[in-house]
Amino acid sequence: MNAPNPASPAATERILVADDNREIADLLAELLASLGHAVDTRYDGAQARAAIEAAPPRCAILDISMPGLDGCALARWVRARPDGAMIRLVAMTGHCAADERARILDAGFDEVLAKPFDLDRLEAALCGALPHRSAAA
Repeated sequence: MNAPNPASPAATERILVADDNREIADLLAELLASLGHAVDTRYDGAQARAAIEAAPPRCAILDISMPGLDGCALARWVRARPDGAMIRLVAMTGHCAADERARILDAGFDEVLAKPFDLDRLEAALCGALPHRSAAA
């Protein structure tokens, strides 16, 4: 994998990470930042909703099992917004049986990542939302 180029377009795209497990959210945010992305981290669905209202991200990585406003409810809210189709939604879940995956996709997510996931899988999930870094990056 190439090192990120902070001046590349990918560095200007904002990614929202929302997970009630602070360790997972912070680790994922650090990983994405090390790849050159601007990351906004939230620890529950209500905080994530407020962040989206204030400044819609290009991509939101949302945990499904957050207390209060869970990932699926948040995804349905995003998709109902006028700009909702412009936000790539990636679900994170520890439960990824076929029926659960279908429920998550039906809520409006573009991609489902089963925890734990690797860096290549994460980058593949994001690639539809973010500009590609050049080979020289």
